[in-house]
Amino acid sequence: MPAANALIVRGGRLLLGRRARPPYAGMWDTPGGFFEAGESAEQALRRELCEELGVTARRLRWAGGVADRYGRDGFPVLSLFFWVTLAPGRLRPADDVSELEWFAIDRLPYSRIAFPSTRRLLRGLLGTAAGEASSQPR
Repeated sequence: MPAANALIVRGGRLLLGRRARPPYAGMWDTPGGFFEAGESAEQALRRELCEELGVTARRLRWAGGVADRYGRDGFPVLSLFFWVTLAPGRLRPADDVSELEWFAIDRLPYSRIAFPSTRRLLRGLLGTAAGEASSQPR
């Protein structure tokens, strides 16, 4: 099943949401979710950002994709990631997100990030320190 996910970086910090539902309830995750019938990846992500954060995406730029399972024994998922620039507006966790937090890129809570593939992708794209995050948008 395809999913679209947002990498939202501001001032050297990455926005993560705490999952309110299984799998991995209580762990951190990037905002996003599954495609609905007939949606492109960009349309799915824009809809999910509106539902989960109450905001509009101004710009999306391809970052990468990873395969995983939806939970330890769940169905296969292909997650497509985009660097996202948000339009001005107040972030409001909703839908299946219990809270939002900005984490310094060099202090991401990798052991508390929900999906193993997301952890690997974040390490690859952001490195271990903010200075290594050369692929993030400026």
